[in-house]
Parts: sequence; structure tokens; C-alpha cells
Amino acid sequence: MQRPIAKPIGTRREVLDTPALLLDVEQLEANLATLAGPVRVEAWLHGTPAIAQRELAQPGVVGIAVRGIAEAEVFAAAGCADIRILRPLATVASRRRAEALARSVRVVTADDGVPLSGIEALAGAITVSARVGSVPEPGRAIHDCGQKAIGRDFGEPRIVGRAEFRASAGSAEHGVVQYPLDAQPYAIGDWLELTPADIATAFALHDFVYATRAGRLAAVWPVSARGAFQ
Repeated sequence: MQRPIAKPIGTRREVLDTPALLLDVEQLEANLATLAGPVRVEAWLHGTPAIAQRELAQPGVVGIAVRGIAEAEVFAAAGCADIRILRPLATVASRRRAEALARSVRVVTADDGVPLSGIEALAGAITVSARVGSVPEPGRAIHDCGQKAIGRDFGEPRIVGRAEFRASAGSAEHGVVQYPLDAQPYAIGDWLELTPADIATAFALHDFVYATRAGRLAAVWPVSARGAFQ
């Protein structure tokens, strides 16, 4: 489990320990404003009740969707009152848990005709920060955001604001950036942001998401449904 060094609200995002899962609240709010209901948001993508609550506050968002009963229990405990479970309840125990949950919230276990909305609310709002630890040769930098912080199953990450740079989540704990020799070179200690190839994977690798507004820390939200598989 992550044990981040606490930073006060208002801290610049570049000062936060790296690697960190970052959420731009202003971008999230802009994305949510474009949702056209009725829709059910796929909260399993982020596993974060604080994000789900902001999604549910949007007109036309009627509820959330999760993958299994354990995730449903986490979100119900956080106040989500209308939950669709996408995967079949394959065991007697899971069906009993769903029946118990249905005493306090609406539990949907079949397609109720409400469209699902997933990545739209999160496209461009989620990044992972990193810091350069070495520059072994010109045009190549090593940073501290590897596969255990950003994943690579669905592709390599991208460097925010540097379309001409090529990034890879090289090893478990280190990533690599290759860039043109005529570009501004990286130096040890430089901070950078990466866009993950798959947002759900990035959330699954972090215990907390750092919500920022205007580039400064606004809140730290636990990814409470991380690991809720049973």
C-alpha cells in the first residue's frame, strides 16, 4: 500500500512525490458537463467514490456500473444508491451479498436499457507524474514511472505536451523517454507528466488519486475499490 508523504492543500503538483496519479478537476468538470443523459457511468474504471459522487451530481446520470459485488459494496457504502453489476453473480455467496445490498440501494443485475458512459468523463483529466533520475546518453532519459505506476498492457504512455517524444514504461519501476537531439534536454530532477494508455489500469495501480485545480493540490481521494474483486 502506498504511504505518501502528506503535502498540504495548495501544494504545486510538481512538488508531490512521484510517481503520482493526478486528476485535473477542472478538466473532469468540463468533461462531465458534456454528458448527455440518461446514462450510467462506469465507476469500475476509476474505483474512486469521490469521482463517482461528482459523476452522479450531473443531470442525466442515473447511477453507476461496476464489475462485481465487491465493488458494488464499496460504492454503496460511499452513498451511491443505484448500482448496476455488469458481471454475472456466479456463486451463491455473491447472490446473497447482492440480495443483502439490495435492502439499502437499488441493485441492477441485468441490462436495464440505460446506456453506459465510461472513458468520456476521464479522457485528458488523468495523468501520472514522474521525475527524471538519470540521463545516460543524449536524447534518452530515465524516470521513476514504470509499469507498476502506469501499466503497459494496452500500449505505451505519452508525454504530455511533447508529441515528438517517445515514452515507454520500460521496467517495473522505471520508464524511458527518447527525444530528438535538438530538443531541450532533460536533466536529473526534471518533472514530467505522462498520459496512460489505459486509465483503468493506472487507477488499479494506485491507492490514491491526487485531485488538482489550477495546478495545485485540491484533495487526495482514495481509490477505495482497488482490489475489490471478490
